[in-house]
Amino acid sequence: MFAVQSSDLELLQAWQEHDPRLRWRVQFPFMGVPNTESFGVVYFEVEPGDALATHTDSKDEIVILLSGHGEGTVGDETQRLSAGAVVFIPAMVPHGFCNTGTETLRAVGIFAGAMVTSTFAEPVMPLGQRVIGPPLAVHEVR
Repeated sequence: MFAVQSSDLELLQAWQEHDPRLRWRVQFPFMGVPNTESFGVVYFEVEPGDALATHTDSKDEIVILLSGHGEGTVGDETQRLSAGAVVFIPAMVPHGFCNTGTETLRAVGIFAGAMVTSTFAEPVMPLGQRVIGPPLAVHEVR
């Protein structure tokens, strides 16, 4: 069995330089794990007042909010969300999350495939890239 504790993950600090509120932490805990070719997993955290920048992903995604309160935008629809919310995001539809609460927003996303490419309007730092995709493993960036 392969299991991870979110509190044990080494998260990458990510941000976009054009807006100081676009800051989040992220990790892909199952990347490269045997027998996980049919799905991908992302874990992310957003501090109060910050946001995960709007982007598209090449695969369908389901995001589950584990803790916190915020707003999720999928396409042109924005909705208030709290812990326990489950959000479906079709492939290539712009989406993002903003923490409107007072505690860290924590979430896990599950993709319908392991080879996911994410495209942002502005470069994601410290990577300096707008398009982020395989075979990138966040732990390799350190």
